[in-house]
Amino acid sequence: MYHSYHINYLLRCLALLVLGLCGVLSIADSPNIVVVFTDDQTYRAIGYNNSEVFTPNLDRLASEGLIFENAYVASPICAASRASMMTGLYPQQHKVIALAKENFSPFQKGGTRAHLTLSSQIGSLGYRSVAYGKSHLGDPKNYGFTEGEETGPHDDVDTFARVALFIASDRAKEQPFFLWVAPHQPHVPLLPEQAWLDLYDTDALSLPENFRVAPLSESINNQGLPREAYYRDSKYVRNWQKLPAGPPRDEVTMRAFIHAYYAVISHLDHQVGAMVDQLKVEGLWENTILFFLSDNGYHLGSHGLGNKITMHEESVRVPMFAAGLGVPQGKRSEALVSSLDLYPTLLRIAGAKSIPRHAMGESLQPIFQDATASVREVVFSEGVGVGGEPGQGHRMARTARFKYILTGTGEEYLFDERVDPAESSNLIDGNAFPEKRQELRKYLNAWMIRIGDRTLP
Repeated sequence: MYHSYHINYLLRCLALLVLGLCGVLSIADSPNIVVVFTDDQTYRAIGYNNSEVFTPNLDRLASEGLIFENAYVASPICAASRASMMTGLYPQQHKVIALAKENFSPFQKGGTRAHLTLSSQIGSLGYRSVAYGKSHLGDPKNYGFTEGEETGPHDDVDTFARVALFIASDRAKEQPFFLWVAPHQPHVPLLPEQAWLDLYDTDALSLPENFRVAPLSESINNQGLPREAYYRDSKYVRNWQKLPAGPPRDEVTMRAFIHAYYAVISHLDHQVGAMVDQLKVEGLWENTILFFLSDNGYHLGSHGLGNKITMHEESVRVPMFAAGLGVPQGKRSEALVSSLDLYPTLLRIAGAKSIPRHAMGESLQPIFQDATASVREVVFSEGVGVGGEPGQGHRMARTARFKYILTGTGEEYLFDERVDPAESSNLIDGNAFPEKRQELRKYLNAWMIRIGDRTLP
């Protein structure tokens, strides 16, 4: 059944098509916006990047839309990354570093910066903003969502069931909506059901090219405070059997973890597919644009690590794609993209005439119009170990080919991602590409000054 805003959209877009003015994302009426924001899903943990992972629904959606091959998060740790998504700022700017969610209070209801959250901004444009799933920042209604709640860890009954109730409700048809779906999967503890485990043969699963039983004692691998040699993970539980919480992890142990990790992602794939099917049944999909990404990546034994927090690709790079209304089909973009780019992009889609000046991201509209376009030369990320303080932790400046990392104790690393995607050879050791080292140091230094970070040594 078509409702008034569907009819208005179709009529206006038809008129614009006749006039030759209906360009990519230049739609005539406010579309529904859905963001699926998973937890701890690394870039290679999706079928279109890794054929070992069974994600048919996500693969289909991605193939019908636009894949962002090189998407990076503002920070590879949960609360900091989520606060960045909601504010358009880096952690040193919004002050939610590590897991210090109490620093988010200025962006909460009644706070001096509450009007700047993504949900508040989209709500001011006439949207019903709805959030279900993991928040990590408190009740979503306290930072700008019209309705919703932080739900428990069981995504079927806690998150997607509530999402399904909203999609089926009259509220979803009365005005355009911004629906933020934040599953807990695949965050540990991993509790996959047997049906999803049965999709995989543990012994046939590949370990990462850069797998190690234990990490090298280098500052780049430290997941704690500066000068610690702290390697973080949480326990994985399956049939009441506990695997080690940290290294060393042998190949058998790591394959068991990867098996469970892929299984819960396959379950997640099924849940997202069912959600999209429901949007279609309710007549909402034709006026909906969907974005999919994760809050950070995850080490699966790469470099001898589990968890995230470092500046390695496995930790800071995530899968990301867009599908639905106005999205070019069957395209892949190699452009460097930041999770902060969703803030201005979603506001533009929602009809904002201007973007708040504080926002650090770039609108992705040029890439929607031309998949070969780019919006930046370099992408940045920062990470503070659990319990860290402002100014601590690792920093990254990444260009299309090179990555420069400054560790929490001031050590430098330079990797040629084109020839060494496993990040196994530090080019600074042999003084290779000295001009690139200096170029990326300048990029990083300017960025650190801009966000009020510590100074580059």
